[in-house]
Amino acid sequence: MSLEFNKLFEQVRKMGDMLSHLDFDVSDKLALAIRRFEEAGDLDSLRAKIRVVRGPEVSGYRGAAPLDIPEAEPINQIRTAPDAPPAATLIAADGSQIYPNEQAPIHYYLLNTAAFTYYHGYDHTPVPATFPELAYHKNLVHDANKQLVNARTIDARRTVTEMKLLAEQVWTLRREGAPAPLVALFDNHLLFWANADVTDSGQILKDYHAALGQLYDAGAILCGYIDSPSRSRTVLRLLYLSSLRDEAEIIAKQKLLEVGGDLEGLRDVHLFNAVLEPGERSAIMVANSPRNFDYRQKNAGFEVAFFYLKVYNGYQTALARVDLPVWVARDAAAVDALHALLLDQCQMQGRTPYPYALTRADELAVVTSKDKRKLEELIRIELQKQGIQPTELPAKAASKRAARSDKRAYQLPKPPTDWRG
Repeated sequence: MSLEFNKLFEQVRKMGDMLSHLDFDVSDKLALAIRRFEEAGDLDSLRAKIRVVRGPEVSGYRGAAPLDIPEAEPINQIRTAPDAPPAATLIAADGSQIYPNEQAPIHYYLLNTAAFTYYHGYDHTPVPATFPELAYHKNLVHDANKQLVNARTIDARRTVTEMKLLAEQVWTLRREGAPAPLVALFDNHLLFWANADVTDSGQILKDYHAALGQLYDAGAILCGYIDSPSRSRTVLRLLYLSSLRDEAEIIAKQKLLEVGGDLEGLRDVHLFNAVLEPGERSAIMVANSPRNFDYRQKNAGFEVAFFYLKVYNGYQTALARVDLPVWVARDAAAVDALHALLLDQCQMQGRTPYPYALTRADELAVVTSKDKRKLEELIRIELQKQGIQPTELPAKAASKRAARSDKRAYQLPKPPTDWRG
């Protein structure tokens, strides 16, 4: 049965009315946020307030903070597009997966990781590479309770595999004498964390930090590219903090810090879409959080910083958040190279401004439903070779597959002439 749209018309109309009121409220708050942004050039004042929220009497501040380096940028500083380096090598990594299925005849999962190397300003064909890994050993597919590992575990393992691949590719290219700088592009936040529900979470985090260390040792310009940072409000929280007069007011209003105080409802994208022109980036800041502090404790260069960048092409603009480790943020030339190269990449394809190398890495890594069916068929054939008869689908799963597959129309047979007997 199809969706009954006639029952939705009035609900959609009411939703539109609600959104018009919300937009009016947001416009008022945005004007306030822009004014505070323009006035937020005093790094000493902001740092004094950050010291208060990092103290024992305040909890819950998950906003932005200025960099703790002498060359830190005022948070209201806007940087225009710099010139791109004459040559550079960009390495993008991405991954896809098939999750384990409890009802499958044999338990397994698949990670398909891809790397795409692009040579900027250098006459060399881009190099694609894929690395599929089939995990089937019981120690990999099951946890300590002999249950299938959950999807969050698979996602965490994929993230670590992607970062390891970036490190390996950067070192290989460095040994081969590829044009510098070496820019490693990661399609996600860099502040990765494995929660307690992730199997072997401690080891996963160690492996991730080890990959970061390899990239640091290789001198790579690492960045995490987030093309839809619509939920982030870290900078808005900092702007609210900037409006509080002193330590006493900060302590008294610490609960409001969690939601952004009188700027609640705004997101960073609202602010930076308003204040950035195409090609411009925001100042570099860090996220104030226990997880980022843990990264900093591991290595001061591992602390994750970020800036917002308005990318563009001939059709439209888009706002991206760019994560970068502090070892990159400290190097002004590296930041300029990253800024310029991301803008260049975003002008190379179609109507959507998005880094070309990341697009190609995603295309290489994706596992389609057709790929999954073919892999299942290969496994079924191998089981039969081993004398194992794969079990049929359970009745519920079989009925769902039939209901959702392409349907054929059937006619009921015509009743006999004397159907009443």
